[in-house]
Amino acid sequence: MEQRIDRSAWKRDAHDRLFARLEVPFYSLTWKLDVTEAVAFAKRNGVSVYAALIWCTMKALNGVEAFRFELRGDEVYLLDHRNPSYTYSWDGELFGICGVEWIDGEHPVDFANRMKAAEQANASPIPTAEADAAGHDVYISSLPWIDYTHIAQEFPLDSTDSTPRVMWGRFTENEQGRLLLSYTVQVNHRLIDGIHLARLNEGLNGAIHALEEL
Repeated sequence: MEQRIDRSAWKRDAHDRLFARLEVPFYSLTWKLDVTEAVAFAKRNGVSVYAALIWCTMKALNGVEAFRFELRGDEVYLLDHRNPSYTYSWDGELFGICGVEWIDGEHPVDFANRMKAAEQANASPIPTAEADAAGHDVYISSLPWIDYTHIAQEFPLDSTDSTPRVMWGRFTENEQGRLLLSYTVQVNHRLIDGIHLARLNEGLNGAIHALEEL
């Protein structure tokens, strides 16, 4: 389900039009995320840390309304939810791209199992342009070999591009034994401000801590 937004009643209309003047209205933020409970959950349940973090990301991101706005020309829609489109290992050094439907309330182990099944059934590493354009996705990837401090992601020079892009690096252990990683989100300023990134971070921390009880 999706809802077409009435711009005349949309409180963000003026802000959207301000940033629409720019050819590149995108920005990104990287912060350190504590993933200790997510790693413990993955080991306890025999699933990948990557799948557990994608589940936490989607739960948090879909919980912040701003991340579900989508620009289509001069129109704005509010999506019911976004789905993850993520990279995974394909034939050695190459990567594949796979997507699954987000099901609100699904147990993360069941979600991880659906991810694995989708990857095994994936006939081609790269989706067609038509398939890529048809989804209302979040693009997710990881750089598990490097603990980076900053990363710039690719994007089209299309100021209506509304797809959030999420990436994280290799996790490291601090002096307290907590596992941290660099977590990056790239968004369109026409739709998303810093306060929404802060709410995403809060949701991420909540989702990760909730794994202790699952």
